[in-house]
Amino acid sequence: MSASGELDVAGLAGATLSRRQLLARWDIRFRNHAAVSRISLALSNAGLTTVPDLAVGPIDGEIRVVSLPSGNAVPAQAHPPGDPDPGAHRAVTVEAPDEVAQDPPQAADTGATPDSDGAPDGAPGEDPVGLLPQTALRVSVFPSADGGAVSITPDDTLPKAMSIMAERGFSQLPVLDGLGTLQGVVTWASIAHMHATGREATVRNALTSEYHAVESTAYLLPVVPMIQAYGFVLVRSAAGSVTGIVTTADLADQFVAIARPFFVLGEIERRLRRCLSRVYGEDDVRRVHKDRRRRQVDQLMFGEYIRLLDDEERWKKLNWPGVDRGHFVGLLRRVKDVRNGVMHFNSGYPDDAATVLLDRFVGILRGYDPDATA
Repeated sequence: MSASGELDVAGLAGATLSRRQLLARWDIRFRNHAAVSRISLALSNAGLTTVPDLAVGPIDGEIRVVSLPSGNAVPAQAHPPGDPDPGAHRAVTVEAPDEVAQDPPQAADTGATPDSDGAPDGAPGEDPVGLLPQTALRVSVFPSADGGAVSITPDDTLPKAMSIMAERGFSQLPVLDGLGTLQGVVTWASIAHMHATGREATVRNALTSEYHAVESTAYLLPVVPMIQAYGFVLVRSAAGSVTGIVTTADLADQFVAIARPFFVLGEIERRLRRCLSRVYGEDDVRRVHKDRRRRQVDQLMFGEYIRLLDDEERWKKLNWPGVDRGHFVGLLRRVKDVRNGVMHFNSGYPDDAATVLLDRFVGILRGYDPDATA
């Protein structure tokens, strides 16, 4: 079907089909942000939407194409049952590369327990490993961007400025006048240049204009080269007042905060796959996944590991003495939730409690996978 054929799109009104089949009408094989946006826009232009939402839920789950209510407000039914905030933003799910848009083969009932959105836990609607972030990082990700900036005035003495910098471990100090207007910055390099040129040792003579100031809403990645070049950027409000400062030290701290959970989660998944692959074979895999092309544990998604272990007979195969199945599976579910938040770069992920959870869980796996290289 032509992506721009409004008459064809309008002809979908009242149709019931799977998400996969709807994608195929646009000759789209994978459900991702661009695909969902393209189809949703075409439907909206024709006065249509889907119930439930195209963006969430299993790829082979059925949806209905219905008319938009007056005012083009998305109907509450378009969101999964139990959603406490139908108007809240939902992250778009990206399918694994082998989830192509074609009519699915008939599969026997696996007895999987559906999640609250109607999709079996670990069904194709689950976020696969390697999901690209759905949000762009901004300068405001740094607490120091809006935490206020220690500053001096042009009339303060240079020894005072140097004392503050030495005490706080700063390499720079903003200089603001009585109205809060930025006059420049004093740095150790600018102080050295002042002495080298024989000028009187004052704050005004030590000022440098070699700095950049950005708003906290600025995208972070284009700002990183500035921070690397100057060692810092000043952060200001829309009104022009200085609200904070971001330094190379902040960049290093933030890198650790963002990268660490990815590495820990990667180790968790690798160790978990190795542990499970030792005892579970093709028959076990087929019991938790309807796609018969998947025959090995390492072809499963994270939620399917939960279903694999959440069965007393299969659990006994692991032979992990001293580990309670219910407790372990409960931890695994919490790790999965943290993982999905991390992979979407959701704000606040991971918090301190989530970080502790990941560290403790990977510690358990290291005890049962001691010889493998993580």
